[in-house]
Amino acid sequence: MEANYISTSSLRNQPRLEIIRLQGELTQRAKELATGRVADVGLSLGSGTGRMVALRNELALIETLTRSNGSASARLTLVQAALTDVRENVTSVLEALIALPPGAQSANLLELEGLSALDRLADRLNASDGGSFIFGGINTQNPPFSRFGTGPQAVVEAAFLAKFGVAVGDPAAAAITTTDMADFLANEFAALFDDPGWTTDWSAASSTDIVSRIAVSERVTTGTNANEAAIRAVTEGLAMLGGLGLGALNQETRQVVVDAGRLKLGQAIADVAALQGEIGFSENAIAEANQRMSLARDLLTGTIVASEGADPAEAKVHVDLLTTQLEMSYALTGQLSRLSILNYA
Repeated sequence: MEANYISTSSLRNQPRLEIIRLQGELTQRAKELATGRVADVGLSLGSGTGRMVALRNELALIETLTRSNGSASARLTLVQAALTDVRENVTSVLEALIALPPGAQSANLLELEGLSALDRLADRLNASDGGSFIFGGINTQNPPFSRFGTGPQAVVEAAFLAKFGVAVGDPAAAAITTTDMADFLANEFAALFDDPGWTTDWSAASSTDIVSRIAVSERVTTGTNANEAAIRAVTEGLAMLGGLGLGALNQETRQVVVDAGRLKLGQAIADVAALQGEIGFSENAIAEANQRMSLARDLLTGTIVASEGADPAEAKVHVDLLTTQLEMSYALTGQLSRLSILNYA
């Protein structure tokens, strides 16, 4: 018969090693219970780990695009609200054109209406979404539109003076003929709203709109700018009424300006509505992209959970079992630490 010798040190250290192993496994099982995901994905999936990494990258891209779409949608909502206000502003001026009777006093009121509408237009076009100007195109850092009194008014009055030899509002302007006024409106005045005059005196916006990636393989325009034809038409019509000194003109010449302003503002309303339609197309595209990505996100999440997910019930059983084993190991270690051969000598 052969005797086997076990040292006191070996008896004491073996339970300690088992405790370390149990603590490590308990940590992993507790993590699985808390996250619902296997603790070591690479060990669990083996060669399939690369596919899961690719799926997670695709899921992260979809979530990033969904968040950025939220910002783009908010910007487009602000643009739509501003354009609606511009359209209502122009409609209000057109109603005033119809309601006010002929005469110098009515002309003065109409001039004030035009100037007020220009100020309101500047307020709407210089709106921001908390740091970025929504009508600036890709130039989102600078106010895109100049107030009439800060520069454009001087340009309009200089063109008026150069054409007629009298200042805007001068009583001598009553001698201006209908033919000369019609020629001025069609040429010198209209040129102020074409490039380069427009981008020099009125607008600091970029004509290049913001284009956003709204899906993995889809991009749309998610903004607009103050250089659009609709904005120019609105500004030209309002400037006719507010910037040419209607009260100083004779009735026939004044009527030429009023008729031209009515036509320009009527065109502007149609142009603004068309621009809103373009913005609406982008809004619909974003909504549809979000819907598609939501379905893709659900599919990817389901696939990832099926591959990496840990059964909470099973993890709970393992945690309870390991906790019991760990407590027993602590107790055994304590008993062994008190053993000594001196107790049996």
